[in-house]
Amino acid sequence: MNKHLLDPAWLSRLERMQVLSRRLASGTQVGKRRSRQTGSSLEFADYRAYAPGDDLRQLDWNAYARSGKLFVKKFLDEQELHVTLYIDCSKSMGYGEPPKLERAVQLAAALGYISLCHLDYVSVYAFDQEIVASLRNLQGKNKAAQLFQFLASLSVRGTGDLEQALRSPGAVHGKPGVSLVLSDFLFESGYEDAIAYLQATRQDVTLVQLLSREEREPVYQGELRLIDSETGAGKEISVTHALMDEYRKTVRDYQAALAQFAYRRGISSVDVKTETPLEEVVFQVFRQAGMIR
Repeated sequence: MNKHLLDPAWLSRLERMQVLSRRLASGTQVGKRRSRQTGSSLEFADYRAYAPGDDLRQLDWNAYARSGKLFVKKFLDEQELHVTLYIDCSKSMGYGEPPKLERAVQLAAALGYISLCHLDYVSVYAFDQEIVASLRNLQGKNKAAQLFQFLASLSVRGTGDLEQALRSPGAVHGKPGVSLVLSDFLFESGYEDAIAYLQATRQDVTLVQLLSREEREPVYQGELRLIDSETGAGKEISVTHALMDEYRKTVRDYQAALAQFAYRRGISSVDVKTETPLEEVVFQVFRQAGMIR
């Protein structure tokens, strides 16, 4: 995996953004999200860069005089959010150009960095049919290098099973927060029960489905033998225009079913085409979907 997950020029832009939650998690540690309950603590916690809409009364003019940049003081009455990233590392995620896993890791890096800059807690779980790697409870921008190093180490593994993975010991920390699942959602065992289980653990869930151009619009013809990348099962087929039309319709129907499932559950879903430039996904697609602002 390429260790240069994000363009360094983006980092200052990401620092001014935040991952959104439908409900703020209750917390007692330092955080950069204002509690719905007005806090009374005036104990200083940290600074962050000024963003439009911030309380001008919290600007630190001494810091401005030293650096020429606007910074906002943050206090202990602001509460942290737990942000958990679940990354599908099953073999099917190795498909495409760029590979789906590569794009998922880059998106996780962006979302994780945004959260660390807001002093949210960040945990990452990589899975196939179980949790194969995890990094838990990072907090603070100084943990970004650790996050990036972990993400860069991920690679595709075995057969995917989201529900079995989520029921692995310690796969869900149990505190209210935001959970984002980055996957193609091509699980033979389905995804519905797994997502319902995750919601039951008091998570605001967002589903990020990544599919490659080759999966959505394959260019095949003639006699072929197709092999499942995870199970190894093969099938002989004769590719015709009619078959390709039916395949494309099936893919669209599957994507629509995932979106409808998410809507019924009151959660967010985002369709990501892996060939879409990363900058466009982060700063346009995710913003338009209400994942970040």
